[in-house]
Amino acid sequence: MRDFSIEMCDDLPDHEELNGILSQYYALIVQRMTAMGFEIDPAAPKSALAEFWARSDDYLPPNGCLVLARDCTGQIIGCGMMKRLDQETGELKRVFVTETARGTGAGRALIQAREDAARSLGLKRLVADTLTPNIEMRNLYPKLGFVELSEPIETTTYLDQPMLRPHLHYFAKTL
Repeated sequence: MRDFSIEMCDDLPDHEELNGILSQYYALIVQRMTAMGFEIDPAAPKSALAEFWARSDDYLPPNGCLVLARDCTGQIIGCGMMKRLDQETGELKRVFVTETARGTGAGRALIQAREDAARSLGLKRLVADTLTPNIEMRNLYPKLGFVELSEPIETTTYLDQPMLRPHLHYFAKTL
């Protein structure tokens, strides 16, 4: 029996509550990028949060989805988003599970919920990218039927963060 529930959001959750999990996600990204030798502006996590909120409609129906994992007390322990890139393709974004929830199946459940949402939106393909040090996602995607691509694809990160291109791994799955 799993100790978490998956919540598909029709509306944006409480601002502060969502900022809490996204702040943890961005802190991990900054930590990993710093370890890779990137100099990160200390304001980057706040800028990333502001960018998310400015584009948050991209992650709600009918354009995409926002999925949360909550523990038995109702606390958010994970999140995942998906946005439509075109009529047939959705992009998985911001997959994150707290350290205490890793290994519980929450990450897998977040991906599967977004696959279901993509199908209901009529999408035929999902794509994702992740940084080289994100071993967790690089291992999980293939277990869920995603294929690592040998060539880059024009994901949001590819387009918005060209300096990361040499450090990105790209995955795709036909639905």
